[in-house]
Amino acid sequence: MIVIIGGGITGLAAAYELATRGVSFVLLEATDRLGGLVHTEHIEGFTIELGADSMLADKPAAIELCQALGLGQRLIATKPPRTSYIHARGTLHPIPSPSVFGIPVTDAAIESYDLLSDAARARLKENVNLAPRTSDVDESVADFFRRQFGPDTVALIAEPLLAGIHAGDVEQLSMRAVAPRLVQIEAETGGVLKAFRARGAAASDEGPFRSLQGGMGELVNALLAQLPDGSTWLASAATELARTADAWTVASSSNLFTADAVILATPAHVAARLLGGAAPTLSAICAELPYVSTASVALSWPRGDVAHPLAGTGFVVAQRHSPLRITACSWVTSKWSGRAPDEMVLLRAFLGGARDPDVTSLSDAELIAIVARDVSAAVGITAPPILSRTHRWIAAGAQHNIGHGERLRRIEAHLQETPGLFVAGSGFRSIGVPDCVAEGRRAASAAADYVKIRQ
Repeated sequence: MIVIIGGGITGLAAAYELATRGVSFVLLEATDRLGGLVHTEHIEGFTIELGADSMLADKPAAIELCQALGLGQRLIATKPPRTSYIHARGTLHPIPSPSVFGIPVTDAAIESYDLLSDAARARLKENVNLAPRTSDVDESVADFFRRQFGPDTVALIAEPLLAGIHAGDVEQLSMRAVAPRLVQIEAETGGVLKAFRARGAAASDEGPFRSLQGGMGELVNALLAQLPDGSTWLASAATELARTADAWTVASSSNLFTADAVILATPAHVAARLLGGAAPTLSAICAELPYVSTASVALSWPRGDVAHPLAGTGFVVAQRHSPLRITACSWVTSKWSGRAPDEMVLLRAFLGGARDPDVTSLSDAELIAIVARDVSAAVGITAPPILSRTHRWIAAGAQHNIGHGERLRRIEAHLQETPGLFVAGSGFRSIGVPDCVAEGRRAASAAADYVKIRQ
């Protein structure tokens, strides 16, 4: 038998893989809910995502899983227009198309980008002249953008987009970890824009993201429906792991399990706590992986109360150039169909992360007040919201900072010396739902093969 610890999307994907292989398992989840960072609520005709709201189509693992689960017809793309904005200097600046990570690709798109000064646009155009460059240095996102695109793009583009997505610090986030594709392009081509011009950077007709008609929670429900009865244990937190001569014992708040293999599909800091006795060195490495806390606040208004046309998907905030405390705002009803009653606007804002670590200690009322103030200032709202939903994600945002790749190599080396133990999830190699699905299934496949060989 295999014990999976953690019932987020990674653990559920691992459980699904084992179920399809006919391998016996139990899944232990500390809370009373499965899905982890995938959490959808339905309230008064609103579909509100408290966690991840989409899947990146370029990474096929999650889309393929949806299709295997019979959810293919439920997949939806973002509604056009798919324009995103950056809030800076009191204004929403549309990101030109085509663009990559917020960087306009063509000269025409660069010329139209009023977010950047004339000098910054001129520097950006020079990107196509850069020569190929390889380095063993694990470089920060900020340093990569300075070299490739010019110093102004750090605070105006990299911070709001990449730091915003990861709730991190661009001076600490590892470019190799969060955007390895661009590092590879630089090594092969030099200027990133030159490469994308050669390849053609036009966006897909349906945009880069997919969701499900009833929200991402449909994926959680479909996975659960495929798992054997009695295989998932809610409110059953794992408390201790121990290694015997030929097996693992897993103590939980509700039972004691003997397992041939264990899959840790938990945050790295939870893995560190559980491994303290059985694998202290591995535990110490896992404990090095940093996490941040964030909050999301969904608010709704009648459409007539919102002055802005909301023609796009939302905006991120260049916080060094903006008085807003929120880091981003998703225009949910402009982005996805069927998320609110007719003539209602649903917006969802984000706060916290590396630059604002204390925000999650505020009360719901304080968070709502901050978001209502900031969103109202950005899109022209004078009335109070008629619906609000607040959620905090405490120590849930894994930070793939400089040195992350080396830590992963150390973890893998110790796992080779710890038979029957496997790890997966956002603290390790996963960024986003598709990676979590792929890593969960990969870990399950490896665990199943390990058990089979031993039998």
